[in-house]
Amino acid sequence: MNTPLALTPWPMRVQAGDGQFVFTPTTCLVADAAAAPTAETLAAQLRLRTGMPLPRPDQRPASGAVVLALNPQLAHLGAEGYRLVVTATAVDLQAPTAAGLFWATQTLYQLLPAAAGAAGAGVAIPAVIIEDQPRFGWRGLMLDTGHDYQHLSFIYRFIDLMVLHKFNRLHWHITDLGTWPLEIDGYPRLQDPCTLGTRRRGTPPRGVKPGRYTHAQVREVVAYAAARHVTVVPEIDMPGHSAPALMAYPEFDCPVPHRTWEWERWEYCVGQERTYDFLHAVLSQVMALFPSPYIHIGGDECPKDHWRLCPVCQARRQAEGLADEDELQSWFVRRIERFLNAHGRRLIGWDEILEGGLAPDATVMSWRGVGGGIAAAQAGHDVVMAPTSHTYFDYPETTTSVAKVYQFEPVPAELSAAQARHILGAQAQMWTDNHPTEAEIERLVYPRACALAEVVWSPAAARDADRFAACLAAHAQRLAALGLDITGA
Repeated sequence: MNTPLALTPWPMRVQAGDGQFVFTPTTCLVADAAAAPTAETLAAQLRLRTGMPLPRPDQRPASGAVVLALNPQLAHLGAEGYRLVVTATAVDLQAPTAAGLFWATQTLYQLLPAAAGAAGAGVAIPAVIIEDQPRFGWRGLMLDTGHDYQHLSFIYRFIDLMVLHKFNRLHWHITDLGTWPLEIDGYPRLQDPCTLGTRRRGTPPRGVKPGRYTHAQVREVVAYAAARHVTVVPEIDMPGHSAPALMAYPEFDCPVPHRTWEWERWEYCVGQERTYDFLHAVLSQVMALFPSPYIHIGGDECPKDHWRLCPVCQARRQAEGLADEDELQSWFVRRIERFLNAHGRRLIGWDEILEGGLAPDATVMSWRGVGGGIAAAQAGHDVVMAPTSHTYFDYPETTTSVAKVYQFEPVPAELSAAQARHILGAQAQMWTDNHPTEAEIERLVYPRACALAEVVWSPAAARDADRFAACLAAHAQRLAALGLDITGA
């Protein structure tokens, strides 16, 4: 193309046109009722970037309009595909679904120059024809509030940056060793500052920001994300990584001696029924807050040491005819899966849920390399690839560079075509064990998320490191206008 486009991720098909479309004070937005919500979101973005009023007339003018419409004849582009045509006289955005139309608006936003013009001045975008659809349906980023609390304002900004790059899954890692910030009716001590995190009982938090999320606040976050076609997938870690819950309610812990540190309260006692009463209550409230088809239960890094010493867990293991503690964890996961399935949800967990036998309908998130994902896909289970090697963005850039992320291939060569269809996509993880500030989180996630966005959206054959580097250099100006400096990454 005559003028290189700074599009991240790169579309499926791009064809240069002649001339340019200029936004002026008379430019208007036209949308029918079905496209109106998307048009309102776009109008807010464009007004900030162009300074133009962008009125919404009842009828399309002869020229100078941005037109949004749902078009079922574009069904071949899939549930999130779209067609964007820019000419000298109009901008047409069409898609078979509201989601596809929304992603079209994000591409249009990226066609604008990084330095927006002032009100009354013309702001031009190049004439172009784009047909686009994502390679994967699961394009995710994980944000960890279970090691350190993140303010709601930051979560909203995190979502805004996600959608600019066409990510559609926010994996909200809500609970872990640092804090249990989610309000749970009937269990107020989960937010007790004296029982938060991995520390001696009664001592203040060590580095964990205080805070909690009420049910009303969570619903607002979920609704905000949904309006931008992002599904929030909640994670409540179990049976391990459960120190805050067990410090608050030690009756759900194994009745075995603990040594000095409270962080040794790690895994729930899976032999006693009151543990399941608690977890069912928690998951019931989580399902009421999050309409996501998937509920993440963690399932990782459970040492099982207390289970080996616990007479209640051992009695359960023997009663169920289980060979060892790995099978006991598998039995626990299957039981939780039955509960979720009974409420119309699907269980997803880290790849340790493979140990002892995988639950019948479970989806595996493969983090210890891609081996767990390969095994799960070969066994007919769905997989989200999230390996430490390429997608752990808490690792320094010297360990996991932008170039390395860009080289990541979510579909292993070992899989047949039928098995490869079980790879739902991939996501990056932003853990907060080391308590980074919110600004540091953004600097760790970007620009590496830009590279992953192209891995999960763009056709594999379109991968071009030189073109991506040129796009990223221009995209950096756009991010700088949003207050995010990636030039030092």
